Amino acid sequence: MDRILTTHAGSLPRPDDLVELVWARMDGQDVDEDALEARIAAAVDEVVRKQREAGIDVVSDGEMSKPGFSTYVEERFTGFAGRSEFQADDVAPFPNLAMRLFATDSMAHVVFSNCVGPVEVKDPDAVTRDIEHFRRALGDAPPATAFMGAISPGQIAFNYPNQHYPSHEAYLEALAGALRHEYRAITDAGFNLQIDSPDLAMAAHCRSVGSSIESWDTHLPLAIDALNRALEGIPPEQVRLHVCWGNYAGPHHCDIGLDRILPDVLKANVGTIYPEGANPRHEHEWAVFKDVALPDGMRVILGTIDTKSNYVEHPRVVAGRLTRLANVIGAERVVAGTDCGFDTFIRFSQVDPGVAWLKLRAMSDGAELASQQLF
Repeated sequence: MDRILTTHAGSLPRPDDLVELVWARMDGQDVDEDALEARIAAAVDEVVRKQREAGIDVVSDGEMSKPGFSTYVEERFTGFAGRSEFQADDVAPFPNLAMRLFATDSMAHVVFSNCVGPVEVKDPDAVTRDIEHFRRALGDAPPATAFMGAISPGQIAFNYPNQHYPSHEAYLEALAGALRHEYRAITDAGFNLQIDSPDLAMAAHCRSVGSSIESWDTHLPLAIDALNRALEGIPPEQVRLHVCWGNYAGPHHCDIGLDRILPDVLKANVGTIYPEGANPRHEHEWAVFKDVALPDGMRVILGTIDTKSNYVEHPRVVAGRLTRLANVIGAERVVAGTDCGFDTFIRFSQVDPGVAWLKLRAMSDGAELASQQLF
């Protein structure tokens, strides 16, 4: 490496007509599946092109085929039904804010259900279709310059309360087994795999009613163990682990500190960890790495762009965030990223789609400035 590379957390704004098709299918309407698949493929082509134009080095498929970074599991796995209720301690004291954030048409299409039966792969070809769309969009670019996201066992257990398995541990074990298919398909195709696991931080201040998670500090090591079992045989250097505190515009004053969860997070068999580092609640936590010895070869994707604000960060702000971490852990270990996705669930975004692309360009420009100082 002779410069700081750029990437992001995966989800990017979907085209409006694609959103309408996906929502129609979710609502039980008749949808021409061939037409939907063709529109997904075209959207992936477009989003890859736009990422390259914005200066992104390690690109994603934008999660064009998924209704949400986690809610896609109901389409691809058996065992889920009904509807669960989600709670966030930081938003609960502010009912007007809760209504503004969550009582929306978009949130009506964000459905977390319950685990009511065995979790098994229902549509093994879904990830294959995603891979083929992405491969075509990349053209001659090596697959190592790209990544695809997948949910973690712990995040499913966090969002989808267990009403079937005899224990939380048994639930996590079943989820790890089911997710291996998706993980292996992505890495066997040569792509980097991003594991999305907000539960590792969010379980301290959020929950699904009826969840088998008794407390964040007991869930955390169990979730990491389950993830490691799901990743067995996959080279760690192909895997990045994204941790966040929830991509919603709440006060976040109940968020647990990165220092409290990092010792367990570092036990994951991954080559890269990916925490937030740009928003007002967590920007200071780059300093945690002064007191932590990273495993040999591990890199850090640092969130340098806030995905909950329409402010476009100045490239010098991005450069400053990157250089101060690089001065602690070494520039060769630092990659620039966004705090989270720009379209975590379809249309559940605080940032205007056009502004999102401005932010990505600012991040690329900031990484270039930081590289000039560091290399």
